[in-house]
Amino acid sequence: MMSRVKNYGAILAVAACAVGGAVEAAEPGRRLTERQIDEVVEAARASFEIPGVAIAVVQPGQPTYLKGYGVTDHRANTPVDADTLFGIGSISKAFTTTTIALLEQEGRLDWDDPVIDYVPEFRLSDPWVTREFTIRDLVSHRSGLPPYAGDLVMLTEGKANRAQVYQALAHLEPKSSFRTEFAYDNLLYIVAGDLIERVTGRTWQDEIQTRFMTRLDMRNCVPDQKRLGPDAARSLAHDYADGRLTTVDFPLPDITLAAGGIFCNARGMAQWMAYNLDPAKGPELDAARRADLFSPVTLMPLGRSASPYQAGTTFNAYGLGWMVQDSFGRREVQHGGGLPGMVSYLSLYPDDGFGVMVMTNKTSGAARAIAQQLAALKFSPNPVRAVADQGRAEIAAVRAAQADTAAAGSADAAEGEAQRPALPLAQYVGRYDDAWFGPVEVRLEGDGLVMDLGSQAMTGRLRHVGGDRFIAAWRDRTLNADAYVNFRVDPRGQVHDIEMAPVSPRTDPSFNFRDLRLVRAAKRP
Repeated sequence: MMSRVKNYGAILAVAACAVGGAVEAAEPGRRLTERQIDEVVEAARASFEIPGVAIAVVQPGQPTYLKGYGVTDHRANTPVDADTLFGIGSISKAFTTTTIALLEQEGRLDWDDPVIDYVPEFRLSDPWVTREFTIRDLVSHRSGLPPYAGDLVMLTEGKANRAQVYQALAHLEPKSSFRTEFAYDNLLYIVAGDLIERVTGRTWQDEIQTRFMTRLDMRNCVPDQKRLGPDAARSLAHDYADGRLTTVDFPLPDITLAAGGIFCNARGMAQWMAYNLDPAKGPELDAARRADLFSPVTLMPLGRSASPYQAGTTFNAYGLGWMVQDSFGRREVQHGGGLPGMVSYLSLYPDDGFGVMVMTNKTSGAARAIAQQLAALKFSPNPVRAVADQGRAEIAAVRAAQADTAAAGSADAAEGEAQRPALPLAQYVGRYDDAWFGPVEVRLEGDGLVMDLGSQAMTGRLRHVGGDRFIAAWRDRTLNADAYVNFRVDPRGQVHDIEMAPVSPRTDPSFNFRDLRLVRAAKRP
């Protein structure tokens, strides 16, 4: 799902030369001790200012280490433990691809079948690409579309349906040639979930529940948060809203499930890791198909895997639901998962029988930092100890971004107060249409303008900042996604269209306002 951890890519590289902390180093390839794990997690929790963390560590010949740290809600004292449920976001993608691998093994499809053979309404803007687009292409982020293309559809509850997803895909313009570049995508995983349902005649949720959660004894884990009972032991999500830490309540629409809808706990994810490290422990998948999931498909720039902990990484790629690279001279498969206010990270070293799953209840890079620090302690003869420095750097960057956004907002507000809008407010009112996103409404309420994207969360007042420029301040302040709204005027002085861009550098890339070209609909006579 939403890859909020991406916002901290630069922060995660800041401490590459940092030394500090009293964490004991393990001999390369030897087991991590409880003390080492606890010290790393607590150092991260303090420096990244995370309310709660849950962790599972799988090591050969050792009992799985399961533990919770901190609290489920920063306002209360309910502790996180190994059974506390977190949204795992895009780590769910590997469940989708493993289901497809099992269906292929059962002879019900082939990875290289065209998607339109199963989903006839599937279209991309190029007819040739549509015809050639395979199931393998659906899940390997090589479509040619821009990163996070169309994500705004699935985050807007009034548009979060499959018909709108297919409309978006048909009208989104490519950024690169088909199968040439990596660009992370969520909408195509929604299509993959739809394809699974058409092949099996069952919901994606039922397939995941039956094939994995029940079979692997992933107790209390669910493929859909709607299946959580009212007393489920779940963590709340946290992020900053207008500079203050708060809980986040952003229910994910049903269509997002195959891309990032699973809720699970450390105990359940330990079972998933054990299965992926040893396929004999779950639904039988032959060696060739297992290798397929972990094999590189789409090359990624090495900079995407930059880490202060490891040197000498020679390749980085996306497989089928997994990111694949070499780390510490070993094969690693991993994936992050970000939801609003919740970030997880799963890392496996298949040839070493080692795996780490970290779940956190605040938007940050802490989950990845913890997993990488533990891998460094296990595999590196001279491990860098950078968690505390990474956390401090991230918090400093977040506060700087908040200050910059607040300062820009104040300057914009002062400019807006000093000027009147270039046109009477009524001339901005109307419906604006984007080919992939659909309609957006601008209306008068009281003495001001309101923009409505088709979502309660993303409806907000437009604050004038100069000329024909405004800022949309969305009702849901935890989104950190306020946007500049620039009304563009034609030579006759009439509003023709709208361009948008996020105000804050912390805005998640899934809020892809820049891809919108909202053209004003003709007025009815």
